[in-house]
Amino acid sequence: MDMIPLVTQLKEVYKLPGKELSKVIQLFETVQVKKNQHLYRSGDIVRYVYFVEKGCLRQYYINNNGEERTIYFKLENGWCSELVSFLDNKPTDLNVQALENGTLQFINQKNWVYAVTHIQSFTMGFIRAQQDTNLMLKKRLAEATVETPEEKYLRFIKEEPVLLQRIPLYHIAAYLAMTPETLSRIRRKISGQKLLI
Repeated sequence: MDMIPLVTQLKEVYKLPGKELSKVIQLFETVQVKKNQHLYRSGDIVRYVYFVEKGCLRQYYINNNGEERTIYFKLENGWCSELVSFLDNKPTDLNVQALENGTLQFINQKNWVYAVTHIQSFTMGFIRAQQDTNLMLKKRLAEATVETPEEKYLRFIKEEPVLLQRIPLYHIAAYLAMTPETLSRIRRKISGQKLLI
């Protein structure tokens, strides 16, 4: 079983020493996912925390108008779950879908609780990762309240150029909180401006 990306992540980001690293790695399992497969849907209780070894996941919800709103995309070396549901055994309002065929490492609640309560470096790494996620979401929320749709897209292509190559435009539109038609207009406008330069 190839867990090299997870091992690298736990060593370099979580700063796990060798002995603790071996303990944590034993708590994970591997699963292959297919494009468009859902790992969980709204109403489910989330049973796992996932690490993306290969592929792309998106987390999204469906608003009161029936529109999908993407919260984030996770590519290789990203973590994905919904901790309120995972830890409290409550149904989630969120959905997670694989956008590509991929390979995930996952840990169940019992093993995750063991790692967090018995392996200090894993606990500290997890806290740092949650802080980073919270900062990213706050930054994105702040930007979304002041940016025009065009500014949102320009920031996206600057910060996430890889996603443009891998994710359908309608998912990017849902992430940027705009319709696919609005995104198409913005892309045409930007392309026209580049031709004039």
